[in-house]
Amino acid sequence: MRAWLPLLAAGVLAGCGSPGDPLPPALNRPARVNDLAVVERGAQISASFTLPVKTTEDLPLKAPPDIELRAGPIGDRFVQQDWEQASDRIPPEAIKVDSGRVDATIPALKYVGRTVAVGVRLHGPKGQDVGWAIDIVNVLPELPTPQSPAAKDAPGGVVLEWTVPRPAAEFRIFRRLQNDKEWTLAGTSDKTSYLDTGIEYGKTYEYLVQAGEKTGAKYAESEDSAVISIKPADRFPPAVVTGVAAVPATKSIELVWDGSKDADTAFYRVYRDNVLLADSVQSPSFSDRDVTGGAKHSYQITAVDSANNESARSAPVEATLP
Repeated sequence: MRAWLPLLAAGVLAGCGSPGDPLPPALNRPARVNDLAVVERGAQISASFTLPVKTTEDLPLKAPPDIELRAGPIGDRFVQQDWEQASDRIPPEAIKVDSGRVDATIPALKYVGRTVAVGVRLHGPKGQDVGWAIDIVNVLPELPTPQSPAAKDAPGGVVLEWTVPRPAAEFRIFRRLQNDKEWTLAGTSDKTSYLDTGIEYGKTYEYLVQAGEKTGAKYAESEDSAVISIKPADRFPPAVVTGVAAVPATKSIELVWDGSKDADTAFYRVYRDNVLLADSVQSPSFSDRDVTGGAKHSYQITAVDSANNESARSAPVEATLP
């Protein structure tokens, strides 16, 4: 009656999968930081990077890692072990974390004139790490912050001016449209003024200025100036028209002149004997057919831009129809 039991047991065992080799426990080491950026800014060295979200085994991090951030001077040759022993650990209160982005500030005064390595490594729940991410900066004396920035309309753009308590090698001018979040580098200047021609009239812009200087492969920055705003308006007429000539013809006096070099010139006006003769002339020429023989006339030309700013009149020229 029970002869089938051994066969059933054998079949059941044959149908079960073998358990295989046990997997080692996950190390839970945070991945290495890959975007550490260090720059001297004002009286501080600023370091920023993004926290990884996975371990070295491509598993999600279960908890934020412990951040170890260090800074210390180095000689002509970087030796990690020597630097690690001599460097200073940056205190937690100097490290800010916001949505996975980390920003830290390090006082720069003690490092002025030296080459400094800043390093970060991340520790897992049991202290495990995969080593340092390191960036290097040559520290300069603190750059002067631009003071009293001012902006005003100018032909073709906006003129910015500012002062500094002492000279700087270069200034960087940043611009953004009002209510935008991102700044754009408008340009650089080696003077305490700058003409920004990259604007559109009628829009409101904000500006700030930084002093800057190259330091090795990096760029040291001052603190930002105050932010100023301006809504530029075109109040500037084109240049005075030149090269005007009046040539009598059979039944007309033909006028020609040099075309305006101002990019926003929209048209020309022709004046005869101080009275407007023709408006909205598109090309640098005009034929006056409303003349009688023997009458002498005086002609002047003006250029008008797209904002209806009119230039001063050209020097008068005279002509008489035979």
